[in-house]
Amino acid sequence: MIEIVEGCVDVKWAAINPGATVYVGSLLSMDQSALASIEGVIVRPVGAGVSNTTNKDAPLGVCIGTNRREPVFSSTYLADYITDEGTTGVRSSTTDYVGVEGPYGKGSKMAMAQVAMIGPGTILKAPLRGAAIGTLLTVGTSSAGNANGLTVTTGALQDSAPVAGLSTIYCRSGLNAGQYRITSDTSATVHTWVREMLKTTATTGETYVKVPLRPFGTSYVTFGDGTACSFIDCTKTSATHYDVIHVLELNLEEAGKEFVKFRFDGDAFCTARA
Repeated sequence: MIEIVEGCVDVKWAAINPGATVYVGSLLSMDQSALASIEGVIVRPVGAGVSNTTNKDAPLGVCIGTNRREPVFSSTYLADYITDEGTTGVRSSTTDYVGVEGPYGKGSKMAMAQVAMIGPGTILKAPLRGAAIGTLLTVGTSSAGNANGLTVTTGALQDSAPVAGLSTIYCRSGLNAGQYRITSDTSATVHTWVREMLKTTATTGETYVKVPLRPFGTSYVTFGDGTACSFIDCTKTSATHYDVIHVLELNLEEAGKEFVKFRFDGDAFCTARA
């Protein structure tokens, strides 16, 4: 789940687009390409193009709740969710909706999402995963080292198509445990960097993880899997389709709890950009 760390703009209830499913902890948006027909929020689609210039779906906020009296949980996306009745299901719906505030009519059979609104200065926290929220990052064990601590060879890591200068490797165990380095390679197995580690990298036994983010500053990332925009997908390349974020903290210390704290680049909120 994506969380707001600091800088929530406001909390509002929003109607969900007819027939759409929304997950708690996902980034929400409008469908910028279909404003003539869309009637509510959706889970934000995967970014397309450089800095999402193809989709231009501005992130409105994070879903923090729904108006279902009885929550339903997805074991696939590891979150509560709600599905709208659709354009013709309102009158026959037996779902019990509660809790909505604001200008909406009470008793209306309409699925709603409670949205913590965000802006360019909002700080968020996102889990780092494989191609799905339930897929943890691959941990590789060293099979070749370097006396100067400038390279290591491992089994294939999650960051399978890295871009030089846009990925970070972390040593989780061994003599260099706790060391982060920005990598200069384009390989899933042979990792190189320019600032030496404290010790010689081991020929066997050290464990590493690698993600397509820098430990601080500008990074290019992909959110979610097209269904639940609630994590950063570390299998995606930073080369072609991505969102631009600014990393404030990258933490790869513990398996299954890897995360990044960040803010969106201001460009993400400009829906009419060229």
